[in-house]
Amino acid sequence: MVGHDRRTVPTYAGGVLECLATPPEDVRGVLDRLDRLQELTESGPRGADDGLACFNHLYRQVTREVLDRLDGQELFREPEFVALLDVEFARRYFAVVRADASGLPVPRSWSVLLERRGDPGTGPMELAVAGVNAHVGYDLAPAVVQTCTLLGRGALGPTELADHHALTAIFARHMVALRADFETWLGRDLDPAVLDKIMDGADTLGVVLAGDAAWRRAEHLWSLRTRPAAYERECDCIDWGAAMVGRAVLQVGSTP
Repeated sequence: MVGHDRRTVPTYAGGVLECLATPPEDVRGVLDRLDRLQELTESGPRGADDGLACFNHLYRQVTREVLDRLDGQELFREPEFVALLDVEFARRYFAVVRADASGLPVPRSWSVLLERRGDPGTGPMELAVAGVNAHVGYDLAPAVVQTCTLLGRGALGPTELADHHALTAIFARHMVALRADFETWLGRDLDPAVLDKIMDGADTLGVVLAGDAAWRRAEHLWSLRTRPAAYERECDCIDWGAAMVGRAVLQVGSTP
C-alpha cells in the first residue's frame, strides 16, 4: 500500500486491531465490523465527532442498505458481483484503519481525513465527505478489478457497470440525507449551508460520487492488471488525485 507516514496512534488502537484481526467474508461480516468500529471510534477523545467515526457512521448506513437490497433481491443485476465487491471494497477500508491503528503509513487520500480526525475546527459532515471521497475516489476502482479477477471475468462489462453505478448511487443518496442523518445521530443542529458549500465548492467530488470517474479508473486499471509496476503507479496517481479533492473538501467546509 502506497502511503503517507503517520505516527499518531488512536487511543482505541488495540480494540481496532482485535476487531479487524480477520477480514470479513460476506456483507454481514462487513456490517458487524463497522458496528464494532463505530463503538471504538466513538470511545476516543472526540466521541462521535471523531473524524473516522463520522465516516464510519455513514458507511454503516450505506452497507446496511446494500445488505437489505441483497437480501430482498432488489436493485442489483448480479447480486454475486455486488456482494463480493462490497466485501473487497470494505477490506480496503479496514486495511487503512488497521494501518492507522498500528502507526503505519496510510494512503494519501485517507491521511487527509485521519490527520484532521481530532481537529475540533473540522465539522462532522466535512469529515464524512472526505472519507467518502477517499473510499469511492481511491478504493473503489481497485476493488472492482479485484472482484472481477476473483470471479474470473474476462472484461468489465455492462452488467458490472450497472451494478457499480447502483452502488455509487446508494452513496450519493445517503450524501443527500447527510445533514438530517447526522443531526439525528449527534443530537444537535448542524449548519445547513455547510454541506451545500462542500458539494458546490469541490466540483470534482460530484463526479466522484456519480461513479463515472471511478468506473473509468477501474477500466484503466483493468487494462494494466498484468503489468504490476504500471498498475501500482496508476494507483498512486489515483491516490494523489483523491487526496487533492479531499483537501479541497475540508478547505471548503472550513471556509467562513
